[in-house]
Amino acid sequence: MSLAKVLISEFKFLFSNIIILLTVFGGSLIYLLLYPTPYKSDVILHQKIAIVDLDQTKLSQELIFMLNAAPQVDVTSILGSEKEARDKVLRGEILGYVSIPKGFESDLHKGISAKLDYVVNASYFSAYGAIMEGINNAVSTLSDAIKIQRKILTGQEIHQNPDLLKKESIPLYNPTNGYLNYALAAILIFILHQTAVAGSMLMGAFQNAQNSKGAYYKEAPFFKVLIARILIFMGIYILLFLLYFGLFFQIYHINVHASDLDFWCFALALIFAMVSLGSFLGLFIKDTALPTQIVLISSLPIVFALGFIWPSDLIPLPIRAFMNLLPAYHGVNGFLHLNQMGAPLSQVMPEFFWLLGLGGFFCICAICTQSLRKRKI
Repeated sequence: MSLAKVLISEFKFLFSNIIILLTVFGGSLIYLLLYPTPYKSDVILHQKIAIVDLDQTKLSQELIFMLNAAPQVDVTSILGSEKEARDKVLRGEILGYVSIPKGFESDLHKGISAKLDYVVNASYFSAYGAIMEGINNAVSTLSDAIKIQRKILTGQEIHQNPDLLKKESIPLYNPTNGYLNYALAAILIFILHQTAVAGSMLMGAFQNAQNSKGAYYKEAPFFKVLIARILIFMGIYILLFLLYFGLFFQIYHINVHASDLDFWCFALALIFAMVSLGSFLGLFIKDTALPTQIVLISSLPIVFALGFIWPSDLIPLPIRAFMNLLPAYHGVNGFLHLNQMGAPLSQVMPEFFWLLGLGGFFCICAICTQSLRKRKI
């Protein structure tokens, strides 16, 4: 059977199977639309907090005003006791509170350091960071204002001493300091990886389950079936890559710095490796429900081991060694360097060659496995 006939038969097999179509197209599109929606705002602002004002003075009112003016926080209530504030935190009405102690104003005017207590729900880590930033900025502003006021009262000159070291914060590779460029760029690539692996696994699983005599995948040499599958999935995922990177990365304002040539060279290597892995694993599966379950169960552990949520150097060596066998690991890290960091392809050649090597390795494993089966028969 010629490669062209195998290609047509494989194409018909894929597009006549609703489960594979739902996994490849439905999974890629549904996750693309649903997953980023909660993070569309990108930067966390206006988090609800309360103030416990035990001092009830002009200075405490000034601090409350400055806190409410901070974009990161929104003062929803001013309370008379910490118990009320804690109850609100427990009920989920606020994420934290600031307690202004009695004697706050008088201590500051006497030159005595006053203690402010911040209580913030740290289980929402990103919100916690935003609230702490807003509170610290407000407190620093008030502290500077008090210093100036004390100089006026004591008759000292008010002038700004030039800083010997000027500080400038540059959020490298993440200009908004937000979630989208930090994690979403990697997650969307991982979604494409998982749907491609699941789809190619399902192809093998359905063919194993049907095992029809005279079917093209029985009559044709397996290497032709494998080549046809890789070519078909490449065509599908070229379209999905165009949709993801060409349209939705722009909608979500995610950086795409890679040149067209670098991008497509790396993307094709990733698609080749993903489909090869799925095709190899699919040879061992007859239950057509298993591929989707395997992909779903493995997704969360793999995400945490990819190296963008938790530094790779802090991940145990055995896990890192295993991750080298997954195209997702090299694909995600390579694309982050190309798109988010603006690296040329020459700087991600290790990841590029890993993908080519994995693709070739899984293809050889699949062909050898199928050859051994035919010999046994």
